[in-house]
Amino acid sequence: MPTKIKVIGVLGQNGSGKDEVLKYLRDRYGVPFVSTGDAVREIASKEGVEQTRENLGKISERYFQQLGKGCFVRLCADKINRAGWKIAGISGIRSWDDVTVLKSIDTLDFMLIHVYVSDPHIRYTRMVSRGEDRDPHSYEQFLRQDKAEEELFRIKKATDLADYSISNDGALKDLHGAIEKLIVDKKLGSGAIGR
Repeated sequence: MPTKIKVIGVLGQNGSGKDEVLKYLRDRYGVPFVSTGDAVREIASKEGVEQTRENLGKISERYFQQLGKGCFVRLCADKINRAGWKIAGISGIRSWDDVTVLKSIDTLDFMLIHVYVSDPHIRYTRMVSRGEDRDPHSYEQFLRQDKAEEELFRIKKATDLADYSISNDGALKDLHGAIEKLIVDKKLGSGAIGR
């Protein structure tokens, strides 16, 4: 029986630090990762569509209707399989469907980490500081985007399927410490994350 690919998925609301978790694992342990958001942005580029959060949401919805929920995580899983990695991460997991699709793929040993920030103002401030065009320009717009994403993806329902949860309420070093604590406490280092 072939060895399954260890895949670490990270789930959370916008600005929660999902990508930061995977960047840390990449930089510290050499774990490559792919992003569902990159897949959607590639489609937007090919179609000549401005990459606003609203437009990317419309593209996602159209693809969900055409190819079914979980289609973007399937694309990511295919990319990981083709790359021949033994371990990899997936960023941009949003929905219950995404998680159940990844858990159902025979070639993957899938683990889901939920990253959360208790105060939405902290997430908003972090999004403003990263300065991406697709991010909100007011707190009210941020709240509207949060609501729209929850309606589209049902992120909160998907968090019920998480294997682990870590807080990103503090500084970056605190998040990195929480990742290390998770690796040690859950014994994820024994071959799973390159220790």
